[in-house]
Amino acid sequence: MPRAVIIDTDGGVDDAAALWWALRSPELDVVAVTVVWGNVAVDTAMASVGRVLAAAGRADIPVARGAAGPVGVAPGLRPATFIHGDDGLGNTTNGLAAPAMTVATEAAPALIGRLCRERPGEVSLLTIGPLSNLGLVLADDPGFAATVGELVVMGGSARAGGNALPAAEANIAHDPMAAALVAEAGWAQPPLLVGLDVTREATLTDGHFALLGEHRSAAAAFLDAPLRFYRQFGSVLTAPDCPCHDLVAAMALADPDLIPDAPVLPMAVDAAGGPAWGATVVDFRAPAVARLRGAEQDRAPGFGPWRIGLGADVARFRSQAAALFGG
Repeated sequence: MPRAVIIDTDGGVDDAAALWWALRSPELDVVAVTVVWGNVAVDTAMASVGRVLAAAGRADIPVARGAAGPVGVAPGLRPATFIHGDDGLGNTTNGLAAPAMTVATEAAPALIGRLCRERPGEVSLLTIGPLSNLGLVLADDPGFAATVGELVVMGGSARAGGNALPAAEANIAHDPMAAALVAEAGWAQPPLLVGLDVTREATLTDGHFALLGEHRSAAAAFLDAPLRFYRQFGSVLTAPDCPCHDLVAAMALADPDLIPDAPVLPMAVDAAGGPAWGATVVDFRAPAVARLRGAEQDRAPGFGPWRIGLGADVARFRSQAAALFGG
């Protein structure tokens, strides 16, 4: 039976690929999409999401507008329009009217909280943007975390460094305070962190872009031009291959075998404003110290137990990406 999932997105190019994947996955039932600022402004992200849903034939799915900025003090990052375009879709829709979509009457934090409380343990969350919406839910009701079935977060980095900042991945760097709240919340099970450690491994190749150009599937026809725009600067750290960070996270929710190396370790977020601002801090000492003491290591304040993605089944990702593109 498909798992109900809410997707929280900031409307970029790799977000669009992740949405397409989730919408066509038999393992997932997308019950709502919530939108947050990040790659582009929140209203632009709303239009981007509406275009994906309309093209995929799922304009019935409710879309809720969320946070337009961080919940706490955050770094002043350069806008990511040089990677995602002014429209979040590689400047492929400029001048076109936004399609009709089902806009929720509730704001994103309220919708997320209500749907999870109505079906405790049954609704999963996939976040592929800054964690501002979740931070707002938790600030209002810390007990909300216990109602979520599974949380998969595209964000952070355990060993791979940063991309938006020297030590910080973009989704975390946009709102470190919200990410810190999410890191230490009392989730029903350890969430999965799909960070740069795996998304820089599980990448798209020249073969994928050749397949995209053939437009064998509706997803390929839609994603071809946006992904080519995204590849120009989004591949700087992985060239010649191209990361598609959010697509990896969506696949990991649908297919747990995609990330076989994901130990449970304490994780926190540096929200203090120093050189490591926005870094996800993973305590790799924990298993060794626990063995030495013969008991679980005392957890420092701010840390929570997370499944930390350290390695991906790259062949599995590339095969499934090819299937999305009609291969």
